[in-house]
Amino acid sequence: MCRRPLLQNREEQVAMKPSAVEDHRHVMKLTKTLNKTKLLEASLETEEEFLRKPIAEGIGMVHIFHEKKQWKDQKRHSIKKIPTRHQGKVESVGNTENVVGKKPGNFQTKGTDSATAITANDQNSGGFQNPWVFQAPRSTQTMMSQALDAIVTKKSSRVSSAMAASKPPQPEKMGFPKDHRTVSTSLSTFSQDATCKPKTHVVFLKVHKSASSTVMNILFRFGETRNLTFALPINGASQLLYPHYFTVTAVEGFDPGKESQFNIMCHHMRFFQPQVARVMPNTTFYFAILRNPVHLMESSFTYYKGTLPFAKAGNLEEFLNQTFQFYNASAKDSHYAKNLMTFDFGFNHNGNFSAKHVQLMLRLIETEFDLLLISEYFDESMVLLKELLCWDLDDVVSFPLNSRHNSTKSHLSEDTIEKIKSWNKLDWELYVHFNRTFWDKIDWHIGREHMQQEVRALQQKREQLAKVCLQEGGSIVPKNIKDQSLAPLQYGHAEILGYNLKNGLDRATKQMCRRLVTPELQYSKILYRKQYPKKALRFSNPAHLPKLYSRRTV
Repeated sequence: MCRRPLLQNREEQVAMKPSAVEDHRHVMKLTKTLNKTKLLEASLETEEEFLRKPIAEGIGMVHIFHEKKQWKDQKRHSIKKIPTRHQGKVESVGNTENVVGKKPGNFQTKGTDSATAITANDQNSGGFQNPWVFQAPRSTQTMMSQALDAIVTKKSSRVSSAMAASKPPQPEKMGFPKDHRTVSTSLSTFSQDATCKPKTHVVFLKVHKSASSTVMNILFRFGETRNLTFALPINGASQLLYPHYFTVTAVEGFDPGKESQFNIMCHHMRFFQPQVARVMPNTTFYFAILRNPVHLMESSFTYYKGTLPFAKAGNLEEFLNQTFQFYNASAKDSHYAKNLMTFDFGFNHNGNFSAKHVQLMLRLIETEFDLLLISEYFDESMVLLKELLCWDLDDVVSFPLNSRHNSTKSHLSEDTIEKIKSWNKLDWELYVHFNRTFWDKIDWHIGREHMQQEVRALQQKREQLAKVCLQEGGSIVPKNIKDQSLAPLQYGHAEILGYNLKNGLDRATKQMCRRLVTPELQYSKILYRKQYPKKALRFSNPAHLPKLYSRRTV
């Protein structure tokens, strides 16, 4: 099966024109300022200080500083066609022009250099009912400015984009034929002679409350069954120095004098690419997952109810109506209440960025990550992920983990939804942009028809596994979980669901089923004991290494 390389130049990389060189230098200067600020802040916390402090202590602020030099106004208008089946309202942020679809048929909108905001029925648990998915692959006619288009670099040059000056090797080209790059393309039309090797060096940015625990379980199972090595938190902790910026001191067994021996990094961290690049090889595949900020904040309010911003608010509506009373930007846990995704990606969650700085943030993320998934389209995300990693469909099948019972979910009014979008503006810009690029990648790498076939196959595999493994055929409330070693952590005001395995399973089937339903904390400790058995024996304090309920799982 022939696959398009992940890091293909966009339009074979727009040539650097003299007019763009100055803008390029300015952006690089901003980027270096950002990374130097992160590094300075991260260095303030030594490993010893980290181990003495609770994991929730201390959050630093990072600002992208405004330079005196002004950006050239290079607003470019582009025309986007929206399919007939996707009717709705599209607003151009920072532009007074609104276009509302009133009847069936294609309609067009003008875009500026600011990201396009999408108004949809966010109350539905499935996310956007009608996502505006632009069928043609992205080009230089998108809403990005010419200067930023010109400076997009490859993921393989992550380090050079932030710190180094050396040019990394270019990936092997395995591009699709131009005449086959259509929406309806099926992979079966490509040459079957070409093969790809499954990728085993992966970094997953575990964004909070975005189905990331389920993705983490997929990575745990893939790595454990293939004897891969995980970059685990030091001393059996559950997070990689979060909420501080990630540094190499957070990884157990890291030796700066040796080449990277790690395959997978997937625990919670506040992303700082130069430090991650010291731990992982240059060939590593970077990906993350995003969630509609409306759904994310509703979930965060329940799960993180004990944090300072949410503790005194009776409900989410009250918090949004009186943020001046409840929210303190300097509070150590303020990121849980505002632009949580932006914070996890390493940016200032309290920033009030201009359109240009928003575009810079999006561009930096694009240069550092190969793929951003969308939790509202989880099955599609897993199909795309396995395609780009050259994995099998069996590798990405899963049961939902760390999910809430419906009784703890709140219905939000339209007014509340709009307030959430406004309050989390940076997260909203982030989500809108990568929701679009997500579907672009599907069109480019797979095609809609083949995607639908793969999604149906994935869902059938999940149903089959549920019949084989689960007593009730699905998730259950915590009080009904019989095996407490499989009980998920109950946190905040949320009621986290779990599973019961069927009795009488043979040894191999039971092991396979157990891996599917093991919560992240228990699974992480199992992996730690496997990789560092001698050191694990020294930790008896639950704060460092929670005791497993059953040693038979080791």
